[in-house]
Amino acid sequence: MEHITDPAWQRHYDRAAHMLDSVRVVVAQQRAVERSRPHTPPRAEVRVGRTALRTAKHVGHFAGSFNPLTNAHVAIEEAARVAGGLDCVVWACAAVTVDKERVERASVADRLAQLAAYVHGAPGSAVALVNRGLYVEQARAMRARMDRQAQLSIIVGFDKAVQIFDPQYYADRDAALRELFALARLLVSPRAGAGADDLAALLARPENRPFARHVTFVPASTAHAGDSSSEARRLLAASPDPLLPGKEHRALTELVAPEGLALSRETGAYEQSDRYAARIRLIHELAALPVARLPARLTFSALMRR
Repeated sequence: MEHITDPAWQRHYDRAAHMLDSVRVVVAQQRAVERSRPHTPPRAEVRVGRTALRTAKHVGHFAGSFNPLTNAHVAIEEAARVAGGLDCVVWACAAVTVDKERVERASVADRLAQLAAYVHGAPGSAVALVNRGLYVEQARAMRARMDRQAQLSIIVGFDKAVQIFDPQYYADRDAALRELFALARLLVSPRAGAGADDLAALLARPENRPFARHVTFVPASTAHAGDSSSEARRLLAASPDPLLPGKEHRALTELVAPEGLALSRETGAYEQSDRYAARIRLIHELAALPVARLPARLTFSALMRR
């Protein structure tokens, strides 16, 4: 059955489309991005779900660019909830993501609005903007927003686990890892053919063995283990309309979450045109205006038609 005929899928899409069209929603996210300064101490600004995070005893921190949100992201989060016994998962976007500083589309503000739509009404969910890219810095920032007795788990794919143990990202790797694992544990899901055996081999290396007890494998489905946001962006850029019936539609709805498709289709984030550049200019111009000057029902679609 085509996903577009599924009422739940359509509700997710419509909610995201509505939030991405709302000037107040997106501009509020843009202002948060502008407040996020990477050269200040690690900080997390919780955009959605403050109460859920503050009252949780087992928190999962799921950081990524989510550019766009894919079904693989959703599958990892759902499996990690079960494997880690999590009662709150924080979807975290960094103003600058390690190794992805040059990724421009979609904007962080639009990606935050996409995530806000995904967690809307979902118990035990939150969205945060973090000002630093390293996990140890993000863990420090999240700890400041949590109950002091709560446990923090960082949810990653296998490729990110390899990155965490890679010394090139640290001045003193072991000191940074000791700090990280004093703050959090890792929940590691399969990625691109790498599973439990690969994680065990990584942790068996002499330099990694002291930290192995802080790492847990998440037995997530491998159905989406090879999916990537870069592949989603490529397909979305090549598709004139991702919701039109056809081979491209089937591939995209299997790969991209409805919120991610709304991000692409409603904003033009990945298409080869000037539409998204115009939207970005509007976002920055509107973010400079006083909040009182933004009508509650003002939409980007109305502004773009003008």
